[in-house]
Amino acid sequence: MWNKAQERFRTRSLIATIVLIIAAMIGSLFFVFFIRSYTREQSYLKLKNATEETIESIEGEFRASRNMLRMTARIISSSQDSLSSFKTNSYLTISKVTSSISDIAILTDDNTIIRITGNDIDATGVLDFEKIKQKGEHISTLQEDLDTPGVYDIRTFVPIRRKGETIAFIYGTVTPEDILSAWVPNIYDGSATVSVIERNTGMFLIDGAGRQLQTIEEASFSLNSLSVDGSFTEAIRNGSSGYAVGTDSATGTTTYYCFLPMDIAEWEMLVSVPSESVYAQVRPIHTYLYIFLLVAGIGLVIYFLYIIHITTGSLVGIERRANMDALTGLQNRNRYEYFCSHLQQGTDGLACIYFDVNGLHELNNTQGHVAGDNMLKTIATLISSEFGENNTYRIGGDEFVAFRYERDESLVRKDLAKVIQAIEDNNYHVACGLAMATPDKKLLTVIKNAEAEMYENKRKYYESIGKEMRG
Repeated sequence: MWNKAQERFRTRSLIATIVLIIAAMIGSLFFVFFIRSYTREQSYLKLKNATEETIESIEGEFRASRNMLRMTARIISSSQDSLSSFKTNSYLTISKVTSSISDIAILTDDNTIIRITGNDIDATGVLDFEKIKQKGEHISTLQEDLDTPGVYDIRTFVPIRRKGETIAFIYGTVTPEDILSAWVPNIYDGSATVSVIERNTGMFLIDGAGRQLQTIEEASFSLNSLSVDGSFTEAIRNGSSGYAVGTDSATGTTTYYCFLPMDIAEWEMLVSVPSESVYAQVRPIHTYLYIFLLVAGIGLVIYFLYIIHITTGSLVGIERRANMDALTGLQNRNRYEYFCSHLQQGTDGLACIYFDVNGLHELNNTQGHVAGDNMLKTIATLISSEFGENNTYRIGGDEFVAFRYERDESLVRKDLAKVIQAIEDNNYHVACGLAMATPDKKLLTVIKNAEAEMYENKRKYYESIGKEMRG
C-alpha cells in the first residue's frame, strides 16, 4: 500500500510539474510569436515609411522644378521677345539658378535646342517636337544626353504658348545619378537601393544598382514571398502597393522590398533593403527575447530537476519516517511486517532473534519515562550494533526483533551472548529467544519459535528475582 501511495504521489507531482512546464512553454512561445510578429510589422511599417519618404522627396523636387518651368514658360509666353533673345536667355538663367535641375533649355518646333550658353544644337534624332507636343506637359522617360554618348537624362517639358499655339517647350534636365545623389533621402544609413520603374514599359528609369534601361523582367528577382496576388512583375506594372521578400542574386543576402505607385508620370517606386538593415532597430529586442527564452528554459529545467529532487527527497523522508521508530531510530513495525510479508517462506540459514526488555514498566514508574526511553535507546543501539540497523526492528513498546543470515546457530548464539552481556553491563536486562529457519519452515513459524523461547527466558528471569512476569 505504501509503494502505491508513494508512486501516486510521485506521478501526480511529475504530472503537475510537466503541465506547468508545458503551460510556461506555450505561454513563452505565444509571447515570442507576438513579439516577432509585432516587430516584423513595425519593420514593414518603417520600410513603407522610408519608401513614402523617398517618393515625397523625388516628387517634391520634380514638382518644384516643374513649377519653376511653368512660371518661366508663362513669362516667355507673355513677352514678345524672340526665343533666342538675350532677355529670354536671362529668364532661363534665373530659372536654372533657382532650380535643382542640372540644365534648362528650349526646344523649338524645328527641333533646335536653345541653350543658356548660346551653343544651340539640332536635337533631331533625340528629341521630336511633334511627339512631345502630342504629350503636352510631362516628364519624359530616359532620353539620350545631347552631349555625352551613353548617358541618359530625364526631362520635364512645359509648353510655351503664344496666341493659343504651342510654339516651343522649355525643359529641365536631370540625370538618374543626380536624383539618387541629391534628391533621395538617406534612409537605412545608405544601405537601401532605390529604384524607379516605368510601369507601362517595366523599365528601370532610376536604379541604385545600375539597371537603367533594363526591364523588371530582365532583372529576374528571386522572391520567397509576395504580399499581393499575382507575380512581382504584374504588381509593379499594375501600380500595386505591397511587400516582397527575396534573395539578392548579387550578394545572396535576404532582401526586403517595398513597392508603391508614384503620382508623377506612370512610375513605381521600389526600395530594397537587406534584412539586417530592416531589422536593425528591432534586433536588440530579438536578442533580449532569445536571452529571455534561454533563461526561461534554463529556469524551467532547473525547476523540473528541483521538483524531482524535492519530490524524491520528500518521498524518501516520508518513507523513512513511516518506517522508522522515532525513539530508537530503528526500523518500526510497518517495516517489519513488510519484510515478513515478502519473506513468507523461511530461508535456510536465517536466524531470528526476539528481544523483550525486562523491567521497563517498573523503571518508568520509579524513575520516569525519560529513564525508560534511555533504556530503550541504549538497548536498541547495542542490538543494532551487532546485528545491523537494516536487520533490527522495534516492533512494540519493549520488543525488538533482529535477523541474521547465518547457518551456524552456535555462532549466532555466541554473538547474542555478547549483546546480552553488553546490556547487562549497562544495568539493563532483556529476555531473548533464537530460532533458525530451514527450507521447510515459513518465517512466521521461525518468529513464533523465537518468541516462545524469549517468553521462556523471561519467565525464568522473573522467577529468579521473585517477581511475577507481566503479560
